[in-house]
Amino acid sequence: MKQIRNRWIFLLVIVVFTGGLWAKGSMNTWGKGGDEVAFFDDASEKIEQRVSQGKFPALDAVYKELFYAPLWVKAGGLSPFGSALLEVITKDETVTPAVNVYEKYRAARKAIEALQAKQGGTLADKVALELTLTRLYLTYARYRIYGGIDWARFKAKIKDLTEKYKVKVGWETYPPKVSPASLLNDALSDGDLARAFDDAEPTRFGYRQLKQHLIRYIHISQAGGWPKLPHFKTIRPGQSSARVIPALRKHLKLTGDLQGCDTPMDSPKYDTCLVDAVKRFQLRHGLKGDGVIGPSARKALNMTVTEAIQKIRLNLDRIKYLSRKESPMRIELNIPAFRLNFFHQDKLVTTIRVVVGRPDHPTPSFHNRMKYIVVNPWWKIPESIVKTEMLPKLIRDPYHYEAQGKELHASYDETSERIDPGTINWAQYRDKDKHIPYYFMQVPSRHNALGKIKFLFPNGYSVYIHDTPSKSLFFRSQRAFSHGCMRIQKPRELLESLALFNDNIDVDGVMKQLEGTEKKTIVLNHSVPIDITYLTAFIDPYGYLNFRKDIYHYDWYQLKDYTPKCRPLTGAKHLAPSKPAATKQTASKPRPTAQASDTVRSEPIATADADGTMHLPERSRVKKVDRNGYEVIEIYDN
Repeated sequence: MKQIRNRWIFLLVIVVFTGGLWAKGSMNTWGKGGDEVAFFDDASEKIEQRVSQGKFPALDAVYKELFYAPLWVKAGGLSPFGSALLEVITKDETVTPAVNVYEKYRAARKAIEALQAKQGGTLADKVALELTLTRLYLTYARYRIYGGIDWARFKAKIKDLTEKYKVKVGWETYPPKVSPASLLNDALSDGDLARAFDDAEPTRFGYRQLKQHLIRYIHISQAGGWPKLPHFKTIRPGQSSARVIPALRKHLKLTGDLQGCDTPMDSPKYDTCLVDAVKRFQLRHGLKGDGVIGPSARKALNMTVTEAIQKIRLNLDRIKYLSRKESPMRIELNIPAFRLNFFHQDKLVTTIRVVVGRPDHPTPSFHNRMKYIVVNPWWKIPESIVKTEMLPKLIRDPYHYEAQGKELHASYDETSERIDPGTINWAQYRDKDKHIPYYFMQVPSRHNALGKIKFLFPNGYSVYIHDTPSKSLFFRSQRAFSHGCMRIQKPRELLESLALFNDNIDVDGVMKQLEGTEKKTIVLNHSVPIDITYLTAFIDPYGYLNFRKDIYHYDWYQLKDYTPKCRPLTGAKHLAPSKPAATKQTASKPRPTAQASDTVRSEPIATADADGTMHLPERSRVKKVDRNGYEVIEIYDN
């Protein structure tokens, strides 16, 4: 009974809109109107006849909720909702000829013009337009809510990679809770279609800022893009090139990296101001910020604006399927960026370099909660590592790994019976399908592969964050070297950050325990949400656009089946004329977060010395938490 009552209340809302708000008319009218009530009844009957025969299930699903009432069209023209739908799409500058919404929008406009030419036409004409606009709505709603990634095909590819690599490859998705039908219900209840679309978009992971950059790059593409650089060898600061440098200046001016330079745009000199711009560009692309334009920088500069647009679009659509759970404190780890960021109330607490999994041992993407810290951990070596990396040496010398503190046990319990590796015929396990019924573990020590501390968030992939004795890898710009777990450069900083919100963590006491080898587990009083993501175009914590190398080839896999397809926009016709977004000089002190309306930023997360050493810009940091809240203390570290 309650469901029936709610449906009749909903129908009453439609009738009120039809007789009241819709009667105000719209700019999309035709000369011959008629009785709106009679049209409502006749159109409803006609719509039901057209869509309820099973031929158009998507349309039928929408109109069942509306009791087959017309939503977009009335007797004398478009309803305010019909006009609102066209206005929302017209104002959406991301709708270009590459998007399937574009042609459906133009078809709907032509249908409206045809009805205006007929002064309204017949009932059948108006119902046909009503259904055309519903199809347009569904196409646009799917574009805004779901994006263009074929997740089913990609999940099948992930399954193939699991078989190929013999490790569990993972990318967990968290589908949007809103649907085209529920969005329409919200819009009808609120009377504001544009706001319903805006509310359906993600608010996390810099989505709205990234979308603003997409629009900026679309404007650049429509204006002709940036010039293609001619082939050149390495260019160093102070050198000159009349073929390359002027084109490079124009490119970096368009991307926002070239700022405040007095040098003429056609100058061939690779001067100091342009060097600084190249450093900004390099750091935004995850490269060594040394100002030397070598093969890596040249490859990044050769990315066309069309490819940049496609990359931004793809990552916007990935964000739509990330977890939308809000939390005062959170950890975000982006795999291609090789970096972990800890936030509290949108303030950056700390940022740490990370080593992630190799391409054949990819770190999975998923959402979880960090719950435990283990001091002086044992490393329970997976069987896959034993078979692929340790077995050849065990066959030659069963005691090879004892010097490294790697003990053979009857189980992964540290107190389980130790096994003499010399009593095992290791050659019999050359068969890749034969299980090894023994377990290697490395005892706690400064040589342990996990270092002296690990941070756990129980998951189905057996991955975690941990310390490492191999510190040199953190100084490389590309850091995909692990077996899937995430090694962090500064475990003490993460420990201190967690201690700000967990008073049961005694940092000094933990540091003292690390001097020994006794294992200890700390259960966090307040577990921390952690998102491990794979974003190759993203907004860093200071609001700047970054691009990264597709280390696992996921961009390539997803773009094979992606819509919209990549195509140049030079000379493309806009749905409506618009002015290019204004750009401003960036303030000297960056902000940790920004809203969609904020100035678009393009500077890097860090600066670099001449030797390529990176330094973080100024940041605000949560220093203390007590019963009355938290105190923010500004720390300036360059």
